[in-house]
Amino acid sequence: MSRLNSINAWIETGYKQFAAEGLEGIQVERLSRITGLNKSGYYHYFGDRDSFLHQLMKYHFSIGEQLAHDMRQIKKFDPDFIHVLLKYPVPIIAHMQLVRNRQNKFLDEVYNQVNVIVDKAVLPGWAEFIGTPHNHNFALKYFEQVRDMFYSRITEKNMNYEFLHNLIYEAKGMLQEVIKMNSSQRIV
Repeated sequence: MSRLNSINAWIETGYKQFAAEGLEGIQVERLSRITGLNKSGYYHYFGDRDSFLHQLMKYHFSIGEQLAHDMRQIKKFDPDFIHVLLKYPVPIIAHMQLVRNRQNKFLDEVYNQVNVIVDKAVLPGWAEFIGTPHNHNFALKYFEQVRDMFYSRITEKNMNYEFLHNLIYEAKGMLQEVIKMNSSQRIV
């Protein structure tokens, strides 16, 4: 196996383990067993766990850029948004691990950096979908709340069309109810 292939094998395997188990999943012994590569290669390429984690997060950020690119191509929020998310199950679950490990300053920074690029791409379609096409500030704040709800509920098992569809319509419905309540209170 070439040097580049070995490095990629370590990173891709480590990334999947991080998504599945968080920081606990990044164990040299386990990664070596899964990849079939010698542990000495890990230390040669990455040095230590912190350097390896930085490489994983660099990889995560690059996938976030791909996801943002795909989000900018969306024509109709439903179903296109959901289909884009379904193309990225491992990165979505890895991002959820960043949420769960936000006490780690570095992981929190990566989480926020990826959100900035993805949010910009999602925002126009989201604002239109929830009925606030001219109020992107509000749409962004609401999206952040919905995203937090999403990451508290998402698992590998429920990362499917039905779950995502129900979630975005639940969020839209809650907002429409608040708007309706506000409107009826103004009339009284």
